Amino acid sequence: MEAYWKDLVSTALRVFQENKNTDAISVIKNGALAVEFNNHDNWNGGIDFWDIVFQLKYRDFTAIRERKDAVENDLLTVLGQFHTDERNQIANVMIRPFIERFIDWRAALPATKEITIQQIEEEKELLTAIATGTSYKDEGVEEAFQKRHRYICTVAAKAGFEYPITCDSLAEWWIQIRDVGGYSERRAHISQVFAPVLKLLTESDDSASVDFNQIASRSGTIQKAVDDATVFIRGGKYDSAVDRIHTAFHGYLRQLLTDHQIVYGREDSLSALYNKLHDYYGNSIQPPDVAARIKTIMRSGAGIINAVNELRNNNTIAHPNGPLIQEREAQLVIRLVNVIVDYIEDVERSLY
Repeated sequence: MEAYWKDLVSTALRVFQENKNTDAISVIKNGALAVEFNNHDNWNGGIDFWDIVFQLKYRDFTAIRERKDAVENDLLTVLGQFHTDERNQIANVMIRPFIERFIDWRAALPATKEITIQQIEEEKELLTAIATGTSYKDEGVEEAFQKRHRYICTVAAKAGFEYPITCDSLAEWWIQIRDVGGYSERRAHISQVFAPVLKLLTESDDSASVDFNQIASRSGTIQKAVDDATVFIRGGKYDSAVDRIHTAFHGYLRQLLTDHQIVYGREDSLSALYNKLHDYYGNSIQPPDVAARIKTIMRSGAGIINAVNELRNNNTIAHPNGPLIQEREAQLVIRLVNVIVDYIEDVERSLY
């Protein structure tokens, strides 16, 4: 049955993509699917009823929370249209948040998720080496451990996670590990000790980053660019990320103009596309006195968009004709584009 439910949800995803139901698409793509038994009815030879559950991470859940009931109803309707197993009926479709530990990466700045995980991996390697024959008395080994360990413990305290290594020196670590079987048992033990914290941090939401998944479903080109940008951001390759975010945003603006039947040229720049779009949105802003000021802000946004365009063309790997943008400034650019996208998405939802 598990494969059947997954295929059914996949069919529903295709329907929602054709109908451009971005909320339902987001729930299916970002949610962990579970099928839970609801009840059994003995009528007509017996019928089992099941609940289809989509569990979302906090950010994804809060993005659709106000529309959750409507999205659940959309999902139930479309899944019901294609469901064919009369002995296993769908009782409900439910969207739930994951209950998970919040890692506050902003509180840990300038430390980042990627660097912290790297430091923990390096400490794991060192502790494994000490447990399997390397002497902790070698020159510089203890000093390197102390520096790295203090860094990790400081980040853990700020970000809000428990670090499993409580020893303050390698001598203390050796006392803890020397009685744990042979080398293979020690390696297995250390892996078990580190696995939970590494999993927690790897899967944590890096709030110092940004999320463009809300626009990814609008076209295959945008989806690919967003996926690439996400990989680059997680890998700390922010110059490459700016290039891919530019591509995604360019495709996004074109798609919106096409959806609203607004004419634009194939060679129109990023800022030209943006200007056409914010002119279209102008009448949806209320009340009028607020609208005038918001329009001024939106027009100012064209300057940001133009600067993003110039940075992409001159200071990323898209064109090797200038110095590359550095991480801090690239993060600023990506966040500014993210804010503009968030506002556009809010306006889009209000139009329907």
